[in-house]
Parts: sequence; C-alpha cells; structure tokens
Amino acid sequence: MNKKEEKTEKELIVAKIDNGIVIDHITPPGRAFYALKALNIDENFPHSVFVAINLPSRKFGRKDLLKIRNMKREDLNIEKLGLLISGSNIAYIKDYMIIEKEKIKTPKRISGVIKCPGLNCITSRHEDVDPEFIVLNEHQPISLRCVYCDAIFNVHEHISLML
Repeated sequence: MNKKEEKTEKELIVAKIDNGIVIDHITPPGRAFYALKALNIDENFPHSVFVAINLPSRKFGRKDLLKIRNMKREDLNIEKLGLLISGSNIAYIKDYMIIEKEKIKTPKRISGVIKCPGLNCITSRHEDVDPEFIVLNEHQPISLRCVYCDAIFNVHEHISLML
C-alpha cells in the first residue's frame, strides 16, 4: 500500500455536494451550531446537511464544517453569519464545482439581526424601530453597542436574542 492509499484509509471522506454551499474553517469548534441557527436550519429543513464538529485543522488546531445542499447565496444572511462565524470561508457549489469563494467578515454596523438587551431601549417598546448596532470589536468575542440606548454586549452571550 502506498502512502496516498494509507492516508486515504485513515481520513474521513465526505461526499461532495452537487449544488449548495460549504462553510469551512468555523472556529472555535461548536460554532457550526450557531451557523445552523442563523441559517434557520432545523429538522424541517428539506435538504441534506452535513455537520462536522471538532475536525482537526493544521491552521486552527480544531474547526467545524458545514455542507448544505441546495442552499444559495440569496438564502444567506451574511451579516448574521458575520456576527457568529466571522473568519470562516463559504464556497458556492454548482454541478460539483466551486464557482466562487468568500470569507465571512464581521460587519461594521448591523440592523434588524439581533434584539437589544437594553431594558429601556426604544426598539423593545416600538415594533416599528429596527434594532441597530455598531460593532465595537471585530474579533471574538464580538461586542456591539446599540445606537439608540448605548447598551454594550457580547454577541455570543446573547445568542438567544438573534432574530
């Protein structure tokens, strides 16, 4: 047996998807679950989803990976993903080929994606006002400041406030 065959036998081989997206280099491990929530993927999602948690990574040590069949760019909320899994890569797949790649970036400003935890915030009292935030820290953990009430909070500590 040559080295290539030996290596292949020891690695987990995951089938390619025909059409959809692959989100790779999700760190730290476990954040793939946040991405699934942001993408509104649950047991009722009609297409196949491959979720790999805590995979070995030469670059990061450990990472997560998602393969989502038949999901398109327009199905994604890149701003929301930027709050949860910034630094990850998205590959768009068509006919088993990568047609485009992009890195998920943390937005500078975000609106209508997460509720404000400020108890006296106008967005909590008036449904017609969308929550809006300025990103204070682009690196994990990401901190936001509400433009209306100045409440400052960590996104991952308030994941339940995602819209």
